[in-house]
Amino acid sequence: MNNSYEVEQRLQRFVLDRLQEYPFYRPFGKVAHLHELPVVDKRMINEQREQFERPVTGKIYETFTSGTTGIPFRCIKTAEERLQLSMALYRQRKKWGLPANHQMLLLSNRSLTEGHHLGHYVSKLMKNRYHMIQGRASALLSLAQYISDQGVQVPDSLLFIQNWGEPVHAFQKKEIEQVFQVPFVDYYGLEELWAIAFSNRNGQLEVDEQSVYLEILEPGTFRAVQEGEYGEVVVTSFVMRSIPFIRYRTGDIGRIFRDPSGALLLELFPVRNEQIKLPNGQIPSSIFRYLDKFFYELAEHNRIRQFQVIQETYTDFRLLVVAEQLEEPLLHNKLEKFLSQSLSTEVRLTIERKDGILPSNNGKLQSFISLV
Repeated sequence: MNNSYEVEQRLQRFVLDRLQEYPFYRPFGKVAHLHELPVVDKRMINEQREQFERPVTGKIYETFTSGTTGIPFRCIKTAEERLQLSMALYRQRKKWGLPANHQMLLLSNRSLTEGHHLGHYVSKLMKNRYHMIQGRASALLSLAQYISDQGVQVPDSLLFIQNWGEPVHAFQKKEIEQVFQVPFVDYYGLEELWAIAFSNRNGQLEVDEQSVYLEILEPGTFRAVQEGEYGEVVVTSFVMRSIPFIRYRTGDIGRIFRDPSGALLLELFPVRNEQIKLPNGQIPSSIFRYLDKFFYELAEHNRIRQFQVIQETYTDFRLLVVAEQLEEPLLHNKLEKFLSQSLSTEVRLTIERKDGILPSNNGKLQSFISLV
């Protein structure tokens, strides 16, 4: 859907259908356009959850995320929503030749720097006719380097390699494509509403306008910026109804513009992918995503509003926490044990209570920062 008029018409119908479904939006029943509605974020939804949810029937799927914002969040989806989101993602992958009955190898970042874990994935790769491999860029690079070092023959069934959940750097893309001899494609989305944009044949992120509406707003004022100018990426989902993500802040910085064919392209601001530094290497900070559910449960019981992990030395970490109340011993023991196991070395953790955590220089609050 590249016609901007069609997008606007669909957007208006979508908004009018939604306003009376949720207590939060009922006072805005007479607005003329989506742009008159307030911008919302994780914190706002967490604090007024009952105002945003609508009664749903049937099975509910829940996941947990803080993304890179350090704000714990519980995501819910109905079976119908999951199906629609899955089909939207498959539409993008199909453009790269993925058949309906496909096999995918999904990489975990956890302990992916250890040889026996990498060997396990190579063994699976040799035994199965995978059509695609999906993982975070750092995990894909580790696997590519291991395959190259071991002289492993990559199966000819592979169609492409897909990144998700991490910024990708040019050197990573180049090395991964050299090893696997297939295209490297990028995927930008949120756990809350899945795909927002996917790589096109020119290597650009093309927005899925059938599933989402994208705005670029000036941080702080939330005024629209000119096309091609950088601002905060704000998204509206056409699929999600269990929770309405309308003018939802992603926390990411980017810009949008249309190519000659009318496709809407997204260019994200190049944010450095933080790594946990070790004396003999480094591990991607995305391992903290394994604690998303833990932090969300703490948020429910301890009123944690925000957190940030800071690495001060190879073995010293500081956890900044914004919370009304806190079970500090539980949090300390869980996180210190997790870090020690993940990094294969004993670490020391201190916890510091804060009234608020300021964003970094790029305007985005990071859940992890390394000072090493």
